[in-house]
Amino acid sequence: MSEVLEKLFRSKAEIKFLRLFLNNPDEEYLLTEASQKSKINLATSRKEINNLAKIKFLLSRKKVGKIYYRVNHDFIFYDELKKIIFKTSPTSSDKIKTQVLKLGQVRFLLISGVFINSEKSKVDIMIVGEHLNKSKLKTFLSIIEAEAGKGVNYVCMSTDEFRYRKGMFDKFVINILESPHKILVDRMKGV
Repeated sequence: MSEVLEKLFRSKAEIKFLRLFLNNPDEEYLLTEASQKSKINLATSRKEINNLAKIKFLLSRKKVGKIYYRVNHDFIFYDELKKIIFKTSPTSSDKIKTQVLKLGQVRFLLISGVFINSEKSKVDIMIVGEHLNKSKLKTFLSIIEAEAGKGVNYVCMSTDEFRYRKGMFDKFVINILESPHKILVDRMKGV
């Protein structure tokens, strides 16, 4: 039993793989796929996935000469690990704020969903502002998704669109604002 615990939580890479497999419990991944999704180099990925397979957290199967890995639902600490992983945010609010502020003139930033441990939210990140750099946004989301171990739902809109939709009591916007969330940036005067 202690051998299993000693093998857990040794590195950031391992935590990324725990998130990936626990957030996608019915998916199977090749080593290269898991490595790419988690943005971890192949050598480190091989080491971490082999360690997780040794303690039976991951199951493997061969199919047409390739080895696929998936989470073992019968792993002795499966439920406990799931609770621990889901209770912790995949990245810090400060890191999100710092990165999003580099995207353009951000007037409002809200996090929800995966970042505050709320399953009720339709979006994980809401960004309101002008001149948002789409290629930087794509890179940012790719990094955040690798840390979260799953796709991140986001919405971007201009300040005028946000004001209009909020003023019209747009169901989508109101739902986001009424769901559990944390506001990281609020430079919206009178909205």
